[in-house]
Amino acid sequence: MILKNSVLASFLFVFLVGTSICRGQDYPLPTEWSTHYVWFLNANPDYVRGSDEVESTLTAAHIQYQLGLNADGKAIAAGGFAPVSGDKAVGLTILRAESLAEAQALADADPAVQAGRLLALVREWWVPTDQLH
Repeated sequence: MILKNSVLASFLFVFLVGTSICRGQDYPLPTEWSTHYVWFLNANPDYVRGSDEVESTLTAAHIQYQLGLNADGKAIAAGGFAPVSGDKAVGLTILRAESLAEAQALADADPAVQAGRLLALVREWWVPTDQLH
């Protein structure tokens, strides 16, 4: 019983200290928000893989497209995810666009999306102004 009480007391101490650290300061709430777009890249389970040469060429075209978006100022950041068994999520791009329709059009123009290897899911994302540059 003493061990159980010690473990419980230790847990409560860590929880309360952790909670007070997290809540130790009130931050001013943002008053201005900027709209960006998050483009999730998912593997298409229906995609029929081509030869190694075809897949290598498609990967290069996809990466070149992403780098071009970055060079044009349309992409803030882009990259792939580490593989997780059973997860179809393969990458993410944060876009600057005038509208959700423009962001979706940028995603749909990716060669890997056009080839059907990747599926593009674009969402509007609101962040405090000046948080992303």
